[in-house]
Amino acid sequence: MDDTLRSIPADAWPLIDLLFNITCVVTAIWLAATAFVLWRRNASNLTTSSAASPNRAATPDFLSVDAKARREAIQRGEKFDNKLDRQDRDDEREAKVEERAKETRLSRIARLISLFMALFSLATMISGTVFQVTFMGQIWEKYSATERLMKVLHDYPIGVGVTVLVILYNLVTFIINRKWEAQKS
Repeated sequence: MDDTLRSIPADAWPLIDLLFNITCVVTAIWLAATAFVLWRRNASNLTTSSAASPNRAATPDFLSVDAKARREAIQRGEKFDNKLDRQDRDDEREAKVEERAKETRLSRIARLISLFMALFSLATMISGTVFQVTFMGQIWEKYSATERLMKVLHDYPIGVGVTVLVILYNLVTFIINRKWEAQKS
């Protein structure tokens, strides 16, 4: 035995030591799991299938039908189904109420006001740019109405773009959500 142990290279001993420790840990876990299973089985009064003894006199209950108990069970099932249907309707109604509560009248008014403010900002920007007092005469003589609009678009592309995006977003959400229709209960 000593010759066998001496023939193992010194570099292999750390690996052997690690594998030995892993084996000890796995064995301890297996013993703990086995003890736990046996303890639970004993607490639950369960037996293994090999320890069970057959009962030759046992007869199954499903061979004879109890019509009265069957009718009662069907009635209980129908009552339960009705209760579930009622509960589903109540849940749907509550979900609709919560959804409507999120979108209150005040938030709708605020969204409409923001749309009007975006339109007002666009109109103010265009009119302020086109009808400036100092440049009004020059612009009026040099440019037609479409050229004035194109100058505004050319001079202020970011402002016009943001304003148009805000207006489009509000219009699209307004149309998609159909805010003008009455909410059905």
